[in-house]
Amino acid sequence: MAAIHKVGIALKPGATGEFLSVLPNLCQWLQRRKKEVIFRAQDQERVQKILQKKDLRPLFLEDKEFFSQPDIMISLGGDGTMIGVCRRVSPRIPIFGINLGRLGFITPYSKNEFFDYLPQIIEGKFRTIAQPLYHVTVQRKGKTVFQQPFFNDAVLAKNDIARMIHLRVEASDEHVYNLAADGLIVSSTMGSTAYSLAAGGPLVHPEVSALILAPICPHSLTYRPLVISPKSKVTLRLLPPFHTVNLTLDGQVVFPIEETDLILINHKKAKRVSLIKNDSRSFFETLKEKFVHGRRS
Repeated sequence: MAAIHKVGIALKPGATGEFLSVLPNLCQWLQRRKKEVIFRAQDQERVQKILQKKDLRPLFLEDKEFFSQPDIMISLGGDGTMIGVCRRVSPRIPIFGINLGRLGFITPYSKNEFFDYLPQIIEGKFRTIAQPLYHVTVQRKGKTVFQQPFFNDAVLAKNDIARMIHLRVEASDEHVYNLAADGLIVSSTMGSTAYSLAAGGPLVHPEVSALILAPICPHSLTYRPLVISPKSKVTLRLLPPFHTVNLTLDGQVVFPIEETDLILINHKKAKRVSLIKNDSRSFFETLKEKFVHGRRS
């Protein structure tokens, strides 16, 4: 890893109180080591209110520069904050995820321990795990009307109370099933511990390459979660009777789907992101700690 000079800090949207002690200490620590600290321009007022020190001189950049210029990106918040960073950051920038919240399953460092690891990380002494982002395209009457990457999951779900949606599901142009359910979750392995798990999907080790199809409250018990090849091109089409349906990516981006829309999901166009590993914590240890996995009642 090349020498680190510019450090980007991405903050949990809207939060202020939980940064009051952490952020000034972090900025002072970095500045004493001659590192340039960078924030998003839209966070300038909030950051200056939190820092309240004239000797701290961070740089504020618009999003295009903020997500492409740093040598390393610190995600300060929780899983949602880090997922938002992953969708936007340049593939060359490693992400150091610090959890300030409660669960923080995919954010590998806690607020109580990250300063212990920061010196070696700033020196470039760390290992990363490369994770793919999958790509969603919505075609309407032959034209692309929406396209975005996702890190955890893409969810197609009803927008009406007490209404099921009907859906044709294909994988690599082969018919999988016609689904009647509240919706369908298409999840990465990193997302297997999120909405997919709550819907009855399997726990999958993040180093496994796969996609998970997890129906949401299916109308029949014959619809079970499926683990398929990550190379599969998943195609979704609405079937009659039609109801209002939304496509949601990572619980953060929402796009309304119309009757004739074609939803395509694959990994060919999407980037990979580099997450800095916490070598003192394994996937199975995290399962036990966060989900009490395997504990007898």
